[in-house]
Amino acid sequence: MTSTNNNTITYTESKKISFSFNLINLINNKIKEEQENSLGITILLIMVSTMIASVAAALAIYDGFSFVYLALALTTAMGTNATAFSQRPFKYVAWAGLISITINTLLVLIQIFTMLL
Repeated sequence: MTSTNNNTITYTESKKISFSFNLINLINNKIKEEQENSLGITILLIMVSTMIASVAAALAIYDGFSFVYLALALTTAMGTNATAFSQRPFKYVAWAGLISITINTLLVLIQIFTMLL
């Protein structure tokens, strides 16, 4: 069966240039780039996360007792430690560390701000 009808198909590729900033993709790409340095970065994340959580916990019991701040600080720090010590993939450890550092830094800033008022 032969066709004598000559159909031409034209394909036009359109490129979409996006200038949107996606923080999650940026962090995931950086984690992939630093995969071979995962041991050192994991140790650094554990140390910094635990250090900032210790400051947040100390501030939570300094002038009165704030159970919510104390529980949040310790849970995020222990979650990062548990993620690293259970030998989860580097991506999970990095995200747990970044979340812990961010939350505990915010807790420290909030507690210092409320102490100044």
